[in-house]
Formats: sequence, structure tokens, C-alpha cells
Amino acid sequence: MMFTPWRSALTYAAWVTVVSWLIGTVVLAGYSLAFGDRLGPTGPEPLTWCRDQAVFLVVCTTVLTLGRRLLSPLPRWRTVIVDGILYMLVLGIANAAPYGAVNPGQLLDAAALYSFFGLFTLQLPAAWCVSAVRSGKLDAVLKKRYTLDGNERATPNM
Repeated sequence: MMFTPWRSALTYAAWVTVVSWLIGTVVLAGYSLAFGDRLGPTGPEPLTWCRDQAVFLVVCTTVLTLGRRLLSPLPRWRTVIVDGILYMLVLGIANAAPYGAVNPGQLLDAAALYSFFGLFTLQLPAAWCVSAVRSGKLDAVLKKRYTLDGNERATPNM
């Protein structure tokens, strides 16, 4: 059986998460400047925004790392689809979680809204593109199996 090592899965997840988040943040700042808004929230909100974004970065990197580590290596197009779905779920839920105490239905609505918002800020398309590029650099390793006579033998590719 094949698997992806922790280091390879972590670097892949970090690249996908950080680059797409940066692109989304820059595009959002551009939208703010284009429409004459202030560049960021004022008052006590910047600390809340920073905390929420840090939680998103950590959770998304963790989820993508576990996804790449626990799932067997996939073709590139399937990796983009699976990881894109994981990224979209984490993006929607992490941004909607502060509103989730009201009602689970409203949490799902807010998660869908933030997922669409991720499309308009180019965060989701950037995640898909970075995933397509970086998935070619994922390592796949064979697990070793031992025969009855004690000799080790690598498992063939499936």
C-alpha cells in the first residue's frame, strides 16, 4: 500500500493554504480600495479578524495534511477535486463558525455564503490552481511488508 509522508503532506497543505489565503486577502483589499472602503476593520474587530484568520490557516493546513496523509495518493485531477472540497468546507465553516451559536441552519447558510465569497475573492480558484501545481510534488512511498520467512518485501503499486 502507498502513502504520502508527513513532511510532503504538510508542505503541500501549507503551500495551498497560505498562497490561496494571501491571494484572497490581497484581492479583498483591492476590492476595498476600489469601492472607497477602509482597508480593514476598525476598533476591536482587527484582533478578532486576525484570530479568525489564524484559526482558519491552522485548521485548513491540518485538514489538508491529514487528507493527503490518510488518503492514498490520487491522480492530480482527483487530488484537486478532493482537496478543493476539503478547502471549501473549511473556508465556509471557519468563517461562519462565529455565527453558529444562533442556529445550525444559519451556520450552513453562512458557510455557503463564505464559500461563494471565496470564489469572488479568487481564494478558491487559487487553492485549486496551487493544488494542481503542488500535487505533482507529493511523494508516494511504499509500505514495507514482511513475509513469513522474515524477509522484507515492498508492496507493489496498485
